[in-house]
Amino acid sequence: MIGRLPHMPLRLLLSPRGAPYAAWLTAWLLIMLPLIAVTACTDSVPQDDQPQAQRQQQSDAQQDQSAEPDASQTAADEQQVDADQHGATVDSQQGDESQSSAADAMQRDRQESQQQTQSYGSADPYGDGEDGDDSAQDDQPVTPPVPPVRQWLAEGVALAPSVPAEGDEYGWSAVIEGDIIAIGAPYHDELGEDTGAVFIFERIDGEWIETAYLLPPFPDPLGWFGRWLAIDEGRVVIGAPYEDGLREDGSRIDDSGVAYVYERVNGEWTRTGTLLPQTPYSGASFGWSVAISGERIAVSAWEAPLFGMQTGSVTIFTQHKGLWRAEAVLQPAEASERMMFGRDIELQGNVLAVGAPGDDTIAEDAGAVYVWHYYNDEWNFAGRLVAADGIAHDRLGSQVALHQPWLAAGAYDHDDPFWSAGATYVWKLDNLWEFHAKLEASDMQPGDWFGYSVDIQGDFMVIGAPHRGHPETGTYRSGAAYAFELTEDQWLEVGVLGPVDAVEAGERAEFGWVTEIHGTTAVVGAWLADTDAGGVDAGAAAVYEIPTNGEDADSPADE
Repeated sequence: MIGRLPHMPLRLLLSPRGAPYAAWLTAWLLIMLPLIAVTACTDSVPQDDQPQAQRQQQSDAQQDQSAEPDASQTAADEQQVDADQHGATVDSQQGDESQSSAADAMQRDRQESQQQTQSYGSADPYGDGEDGDDSAQDDQPVTPPVPPVRQWLAEGVALAPSVPAEGDEYGWSAVIEGDIIAIGAPYHDELGEDTGAVFIFERIDGEWIETAYLLPPFPDPLGWFGRWLAIDEGRVVIGAPYEDGLREDGSRIDDSGVAYVYERVNGEWTRTGTLLPQTPYSGASFGWSVAISGERIAVSAWEAPLFGMQTGSVTIFTQHKGLWRAEAVLQPAEASERMMFGRDIELQGNVLAVGAPGDDTIAEDAGAVYVWHYYNDEWNFAGRLVAADGIAHDRLGSQVALHQPWLAAGAYDHDDPFWSAGATYVWKLDNLWEFHAKLEASDMQPGDWFGYSVDIQGDFMVIGAPHRGHPETGTYRSGAAYAFELTEDQWLEVGVLGPVDAVEAGERAEFGWVTEIHGTTAVVGAWLADTDAGGVDAGAAAVYEIPTNGEDADSPADE
């Protein structure tokens, strides 16, 4: 993490939204510096235990509070789904004592196993998608079980931007629909520091060609235009969560956020809509996640301080006579501070899924997914999905994917069986949302963050593990993306999407930071990849055609 401080965290700390994080970092340093001094003098802490000590300090620094949503909101929220499959439940009761005891026991077992296993990766204290200061872990090799030989499932094609630059972090976000791919570079500096950009590619005569280079219409330093993207029916939604808003008196509202709608007009990609929060809040991050389905768009503001810091909300917009108007603002009945409601959202038809990785229903920051259904001309709460084996800091809901009847949610910090190896939970809609499967990588290792990104389309699912290391090549946090296929109602891992030459699995490339799929075409981003054209942290992305029904892959296994 030390290598990232000059570029990301320091810039975050100096920005208007950085005050609470600066205070947190100061407190952390006051705690850690004496411990580091003692360690240096006495050598009393074995090297293998250092990541555990650091994680405990980070955990102690996060004092989140939560409240259970009202169990009487809906009948769906009152049903306990079968938990015998070692999976997840639809939670409907106040904290269950036996469940809490099981979680505590699991955590104790996990802590014992951590004493024997070196790992990497950490929580997200800055709330910006980056991990904390893991400098003590940087030089420590991973000691995982020997992974099996992985089958490279398909050969990728690099999608290179026309205007690459150092620190752009191209590949932070991506979407695909048919022959259109959009890729975000939120740190692009063409119109000012971190104003952002979006690159659009189209498949023409079988080749992916860049056809548009979109810049923010109202550039704002540190605005992050392109932080998240959504696409449906050729309409692209772009979030800019840290652009400043304006009050009626003309004064600025720091980092309130905005989202933009783009469509083709006379063959050119043109802004056709601007989405603003009904009640703007400073630092709300409106536009952090966006989703679109037909004539509806959902925009999240996961840091909206409605009931304390990082409570969050989601606004639904509908189009009427060419104008986008707010239809509803959604949040849990008993929202709580730091629940991060809206960290990721998905919308399809009459179903909205909202991730809340800071939800404390099972344990501190174990996370949850909240689901709404639209009927009788309004949005109705349908249930809260939690993991039956969830434990503290799993962060379930940091990423969600929806393609009815399937809903998937990543818990990238899940610690069973290895610290931060990660997992993805899957539910199926059959009148009610019922738990279906818990997915883990076949070659999981500590610190992989499997489930940090996930997407479903038809019978395929792609799951990213951006902190995945490659011990055989000595690379650290180079990343990986796994493909799963639905076979006889079971989600089975069928292979790994391997990096291509231009998206080299280099040190800290974090390939798999974003994964998107449409049909059998998948896009994977490596936001921290170093490239010859762009330089350090320029970012990269690749597109893949996934073989189906046992079809041979284009490239054989090469490990």
